[in-house]
Amino acid sequence: MRLLTNEKLWNAVLRMPPIKWMLNTTLERCRKCDKTHLEIALNDYVGRDYPKCFSCDFYSTIIRFWISFLKTILAVERSRVSKLLADPYSRRAIKSIISGFIDFGVNRPLLVHAPFLVVWNFTYKCNLNCKHCYSDASNLPRQELSTSEAMKVVDQIADFGVTSLAFSGGEPLMRKDFFEVATHAVESGLYVSLATNGTLLNKERVRILKKIGLNYVEVSLDGANSKTHDAFRGKAGSFDQALNGLKNCVKEDLCTCLAVTATKNNLTEIPSVLALAEKIGAKRFTLFNFVPTGRGKDILELDPSPEEREEVLKFLNKKLSEGSRIAILTTAPQLARVALQSPSTQEDMVVPLAHMEAAKISKKAKALADFIGGCGAGRFYCAVSPEGNVQPCVFLPITVGNLKTEKLENIWFNSPVFKVLRNRENLKGRCGKCEFKYVCGGCRARAFAYYNDYLMSDPGCIRKILAGD
Repeated sequence: MRLLTNEKLWNAVLRMPPIKWMLNTTLERCRKCDKTHLEIALNDYVGRDYPKCFSCDFYSTIIRFWISFLKTILAVERSRVSKLLADPYSRRAIKSIISGFIDFGVNRPLLVHAPFLVVWNFTYKCNLNCKHCYSDASNLPRQELSTSEAMKVVDQIADFGVTSLAFSGGEPLMRKDFFEVATHAVESGLYVSLATNGTLLNKERVRILKKIGLNYVEVSLDGANSKTHDAFRGKAGSFDQALNGLKNCVKEDLCTCLAVTATKNNLTEIPSVLALAEKIGAKRFTLFNFVPTGRGKDILELDPSPEEREEVLKFLNKKLSEGSRIAILTTAPQLARVALQSPSTQEDMVVPLAHMEAAKISKKAKALADFIGGCGAGRFYCAVSPEGNVQPCVFLPITVGNLKTEKLENIWFNSPVFKVLRNRENLKGRCGKCEFKYVCGGCRARAFAYYNDYLMSDPGCIRKILAGD
């Protein structure tokens, strides 16, 4: 495994002219076959045999050799690799990783050519009044992108090679042009998701979501009962509405996620919320890290202690290691560290990929966790505000550009803030000293919220407390 994780060695290899030429050629489109050499190789690997020219056949053989080499080293079953490589959105991500090697070389953690995920706060409008709202959403009039400007933003994101676009808010369904813009995003080849409070997910709207090809719906439910949820969301009846919205999505066979923000108010209910997600038939469960930004600044006392957060993460890791019926994700980057520290007799272990996926890998390959890298702000993903401002994360309110006047590609490559965030050697305090800084990196948004410095230590980590920092 040392061979696979030797940055100096691989960067020396990547600087060799023949290797640089080979990587660039892999992404070139063949004029005869009208596909990239990478695409043809992936088709061959998963058994989609199309006619191809001699040149494409040659490159396909080389690329498939490296795929098989990595599969063997990582001890991953061929069926799992084939399923991954057959997925069109995974292919966009793979292309971004290969292009990232060309752009940035091999780094811990990994850097990609284009974000895997862009979260777009589509509107400030909202029909609820949530205590923790990071965008301070309401029905008061505020500046937002027009429909034509929004369509251009979609074009920018798709053309750059972004894998996934998530509509968030506010409440995205409050904008009358949501379905028009979302349809354009789907037709542009993006994996499109909707993060919603669920209250507007009636049967008719959910059928439209299914019809336009939306890939994923995430519904927030901040408690296992109406008393907890409704008090937090600021509207009586919102729990029942969100629950019905979830059920409507499941009935239409949409990939559905139940999301909960962990606070002192609902910590004891989180196991019940997870059980509810399983009972409803949701495909995923996401635990959001509480970040005191926006209206969240006013409820700082509800932030779980490091000890409480650690216990919740241990609970989630236990569920993952036992083989949970649904995918479990969290925006708390410490889960990767918890997974690596947990004793287990199993051959495989589950390591989170930022908060977008949890991958099962062989214990032999756990050194690769350094490359997955926990917090992905400005590295795997970024955010766009309703007026088009680009931020490292929805919870990190630092504007690094605006898509009405700048290209996302230029911002991604040239933002000084993004460049600093990508280098874990820049971290300060306990996070900077931590042996898990490449695996986790702490939550940069929480550091900024507490210290006005996104490079400081995450105040919610148990290791900071244990070290006495």
